[in-house]
Amino acid sequence: MSTDHRYYVVSPSGAAVVGFDNAEVAARVAVEYGESAHIVDTRATPYHPMAEIVRDGAPVFLEHGAWDTRANPELNLIEAVKKGCPAITRAFLAKTADVDAADKNGGTALIWAVAKGEPETLRLLIAAGADIGARDAKATTALDLARRKNRADLAEILEGAGAKD
Repeated sequence: MSTDHRYYVVSPSGAAVVGFDNAEVAARVAVEYGESAHIVDTRATPYHPMAEIVRDGAPVFLEHGAWDTRANPELNLIEAVKKGCPAITRAFLAKTADVDAADKNGGTALIWAVAKGEPETLRLLIAAGADIGARDAKATTALDLARRKNRADLAEILEGAGAKD
């Protein structure tokens, strides 16, 4: 499967992520998947909608604006996590984004998932092989941050994946 498509359809369960180059084809497939399927335009232009969800049998735009995905492709996964929409994160993972890429402060997608308080995204990144021991520029791990934010649920997910102090 080629991973350089523009549109990614994410099944309602998130188990299937399929790439397409044509928006109409992606929309038809999403509608066939049914309610809560997503379409993610991984090359949407800045400030334009990036994701749609199937509701009442038709795609409806979500309020997740795009960014310049060409400016720094290795950081697209981090930006996807910041949007707080697991379907967008799944689409960039399907494009084989570097799960351990770090921003200018050393923050990885995993650390950002904790910062955003996103358990589903956290589990998704761990399943994708994210380094649970990665440290940012201040030597903070995702587990450190989860504890600092009093997010026992996130700390439990990380510890279950093998994160240690």
